[in-house]
Parts: sequence; C-alpha cells; structure tokens
Amino acid sequence: MNCTDIESRPDCEFVYVHNAIVSVLARFLDPTVPWVWILGHCPNRHLQWWNTTVPLNDGGSIYTGAVRALSFDLQLSTRDFVSRATDFDEHGLALIQSHKRMPDTLSLDGIPESQQTNVLRQNGGTLRMYLPHAIETAQVQSFKKGYLETVIGT
Repeated sequence: MNCTDIESRPDCEFVYVHNAIVSVLARFLDPTVPWVWILGHCPNRHLQWWNTTVPLNDGGSIYTGAVRALSFDLQLSTRDFVSRATDFDEHGLALIQSHKRMPDTLSLDGIPESQQTNVLRQNGGTLRMYLPHAIETAQVQSFKKGYLETVIGT
C-alpha cells in the first residue's frame, strides 16, 4: 500500500493512500465496529442516461427506465460492506465507520467542516474515508489515535 506518513491532529490522525481503490481501503475498517455509512454513492460513474429500476417513493412504487445523476446514501454492516468492497472499486467513496447506526436526520452538509469530527464522534463515528475517484489519492482519518499504525504495520 502506497501511503504517506501518518499525520496527527488534536482530534484525529490521518494518512493519504495513493492509487487507491475501495477494496484496498477496506483494510482500514475495524471488523469490531459494526456500521458503515456511505455518503452520496453514485452507481453510474458517468453523467449519462441509463436504464435501471428505482423506487419512486417509500410506498413501493417503482420506475424502470432512463435515469441520470442517481445518488444515495447507504448504511450497512461493516461485514456486508467488506464482502461487497470490490463492487465499489471503479467508484469514489465517502464513508464513515461507526459503533452506532447514524440517525435519520444527520446530514454533514449543514455542519461546518471544523465541527464534523466532533459530531461524528458523538454519533459513534470512529473512521472516515474519502476517495474522490478510483485510483486516486484517498484520505483515511481515524478518530482513535494509534489505530492507523495497527493497520499500516500489518
């Protein structure tokens, strides 16, 4: 794994991983932390119309046909995510790992970046990953000092 040195801040530590794909980044997930929240997943990497089936509402109505710019959040178990990590290898990723399921109303969009780590910690967050696109540089941020060294050192 092609990583920078671990950098430390008062509230976290982080490392940059070069030429990253999601299945490689999955090594950073702690298997004892049960939840993964994926923010803004786009199943089609290209801005184009494509045919798929999507729900129109939470009542069960579905639509099959042309869709563009589809994006959604996912909340799944760490184990389920790790078993599917290769399905995300051609995509970017914004991910939070946490001890608790994230609340329905929590959205990071309205929270200043300087407060996000604290808010995520209050909601059980332990790790944050951001990969803009596949095979680019990812940032992995741990809210537990010393954790990244246990991953990189193995």
